[in-house]
Parts: sequence; structure tokens; C-alpha cells
Amino acid sequence: RRQRQMCIRDSSITKLGNTGDYDFIITEIGGTVGDIESLPYVEAVRQLKLELENLAMVIHLTLIPYLEAAGELKTKPTQHSVKMLQSLGVQPDVIVARTSHELGEGIKKKIAQFCNVSKKAVIQSIDASTIYEVPLLMKEECLDEVVLAKFGIENTGEPDLESWIKFLNKIKYPKSRVTVGLSLIHISEPTRLGMIS
Repeated sequence: RRQRQMCIRDSSITKLGNTGDYDFIITEIGGTVGDIESLPYVEAVRQLKLELENLAMVIHLTLIPYLEAAGELKTKPTQHSVKMLQSLGVQPDVIVARTSHELGEGIKKKIAQFCNVSKKAVIQSIDASTIYEVPLLMKEECLDEVVLAKFGIENTGEPDLESWIKFLNKIKYPKSRVTVGLSLIHISEPTRLGMIS
């Protein structure tokens, strides 16, 4: 027990938080829930959430696949992922659902019901043309309001996103284009595919 408490106190997350320099600390744990590589990190999140109580939240990113043949979105992978996370002692506060198609209220309600979160805490993350569009899509889904409510922080109005929108428009609608030639030796297939896209 003592070793576990020292682990939490000495973590990067708590060190950043204890500086007092930040209002929020966002920590991403990559990988798939249940993979052996991520288990120590999920355990650290479980302990941290217990220790910090209402000062920590878990946002779980999942995929809602669309089956072309059936013409429908499938929520089972998300339900299974959340169940696996719960079995490790972590209950997500918010579920961000990656999707290529609009979720609709029925799908959001189903995810909320079977994953033990409120419907407003099921956030659609529809495919975007650029990663820089994602914050605006999250704003449309009211993720900011859900986070503020969880921490008991008053929502004082709309954020000023004008400079972000200008930046995004420069990326989406450039005035000119540049062609880049790339010469690589001994390149792996995944790297090559990443360079092409």
C-alpha cells in the first residue's frame, strides 16, 4: 500500500498538478483497454481518481464502427470496451465516440444506458477533414460544458475561438499549394503509407 501511494504522489500527473501552474492537466493513455501494456496506466488512473475524487475525470475514447452491409452503427465494441474498463475499476465520466456517421439521439441514449453515463456525457466525434477541426466539433457537442459541470466550474459564456477558426480556415482553404519531393531509403510500409496520406 505504501509503495502504491508513493507511485501516485511521484507521478508526472501529480507533479504537474502540484506546481499550481495549470488549471487542468490532461493525460492521454494510448492503446486498447485490456492490453497488458496499458494495465499499469489504467491502474494509476484508478488510484488517482480515488485519491482526487471530484478533481479528476476519465474521458474514454471509443470507436463506433459503421457496417456498410447492414447500414448501421454498432455500439457493442464501445459497450465491451467500457465494461472492460469498469472491470479494471475505472468508470468513465464521459464517452467520446469516434464515428464516420452521425450518431443520433437513439444511439447516444443506448451508449449512455449500457455504459452507465449520462446522455449528455456521450460526445460524438465525427470524422473531420483535419485534426484542427476537432476542438470545434467537441464544442458543438458541448464537451466543454460537461467538463465544467463535472468540476463544478461556472460556465461564464462562449469562448473566443475567432483566432482558432481563422487558423483552421487557412489550413482548409489555403491561398496556394506547395509540392514537396521526398527521397527515402529503407522505408517501411507503414511509414510509406503515412507519408502518402
